[in-house]
Amino acid sequence: AEKGDDLTKVEGIGPKASEALVKAGVDTFAKLAGKSADEIKEILVEESATLSHLVPTTWPKQAELAAAGKWDELKAWQDELDGGIE
Repeated sequence: AEKGDDLTKVEGIGPKASEALVKAGVDTFAKLAGKSADEIKEILVEESATLSHLVPTTWPKQAELAAAGKWDELKAWQDELDGGIE
């Protein structure tokens, strides 16, 4: 089986959040980019109450840049964000 992307490269996603997303079938940057912040939040909350504090509003946009291989642009944007929150 193909290994998915390292979702922790998206600022705000730690190992536990990444695990929850992968378990829900969101295992690539492209799939993450296709989700809304609300859909992502739902996955996190369903997986564990301890993940409910996470704010995934910028995750789809970050994942979109990562999927496109725009790492410099992603890094610059992450540097402007506060922990992945716009």
